[in-house]
Amino acid sequence: MLRRALALLILWSVYAGACWADELDAYIRHEMGVRKIPGLAFAVTDHGKIAVQRAYGSANLETDTPLDTNGVFEIASVTKPFTATAIMLLVEDGKIRLGDPISKFVDHVPAAWNEITVRELLSHTSGIEGGSWVECDGSPLLNISTRQYFEQIAKSPLQFAPGTSAAYSDSGYFLLGMIIEKVSGMRYSEFMQRRVFSPFGMTSTSILDRRVIVKKHVSEYTLHEGQLQHERRVWQHDLPSFFGMLSTAGDLAKWNIALTEGRVLRPETLKQMWTATRVKDGQMAQVDGLPYGLGWFVWEAKGHRVVGHPGFLGSVMFNFVDDKYALIVLTNLDVASGISHEVIIGQGIVAHLRPDLPRFIP
Repeated sequence: MLRRALALLILWSVYAGACWADELDAYIRHEMGVRKIPGLAFAVTDHGKIAVQRAYGSANLETDTPLDTNGVFEIASVTKPFTATAIMLLVEDGKIRLGDPISKFVDHVPAAWNEITVRELLSHTSGIEGGSWVECDGSPLLNISTRQYFEQIAKSPLQFAPGTSAAYSDSGYFLLGMIIEKVSGMRYSEFMQRRVFSPFGMTSTSILDRRVIVKKHVSEYTLHEGQLQHERRVWQHDLPSFFGMLSTAGDLAKWNIALTEGRVLRPETLKQMWTATRVKDGQMAQVDGLPYGLGWFVWEAKGHRVVGHPGFLGSVMFNFVDDKYALIVLTNLDVASGISHEVIIGQGIVAHLRPDLPRFIP
């Protein structure tokens, strides 16, 4: 009798698992069709394990290459939490203090930047303009050296006095890359490989170099008048510390597990990163409508602490901190239309897999 009951329980578990998987697959495929998303991969981590990992659609529309879970995506601004992690590793090494002025590490800064600190770069409260391209005679350059980008942003006036407000700044994270190179004595890409990627088994993760052939590299697309086209942000930046990572959903899942288990940074360091920044008048720093810590958006959803970061090329990473539950969604459709499809679908995935958790965007 007991043996029969156990067999029935196992069969029911298999059946129930197949049902939720079918429902989730149907939901994702429907959303991809409605939003014209060529390919999508996601991974979920739950209490230190990769619980679910799936891929759908196409990695390349010209070759009809199906996307699988090893697809390597350009994750755009999801790079920023990693650049922030690199800075915090150097803080733990005793080589940087968050209150240090950036002029300590970056030569020839404008006088207006003299009071800007490393913390203000990390929290988007420096006042440095946000742009991420360089122009010559009105046309954007495709090959951009560190010197060219630095000289362009150094000419721009501050948006506000450092530490008094907040505004998203790619340029600030470019400067953090310069600081990493100066302090470590290594190229940004080398430091990230040695200190951030390799130690945690991120074997398919690298820093973008347009000259390098990357196996399983997923092509990126945009919508123009409702039709799919190639995404044309094909810059070759010498220092892409604000947007330039390539990774897989699985690698990002591994990193989230290592991060929350305290294997990347000390708990007290991570707590600093996951605490909302306050500007000089005591108000919470708001970036694009959400509180921002050091390299992460940080907020609460019905009492659940959430941290995360999106990327322009349709990628997002969220972590329910106290629930030990994280979600990574990677797509190959950018968000130029203004619709954050990766966030919408991410919310739907969580609703299917963990209906006890709230919608994570307030």
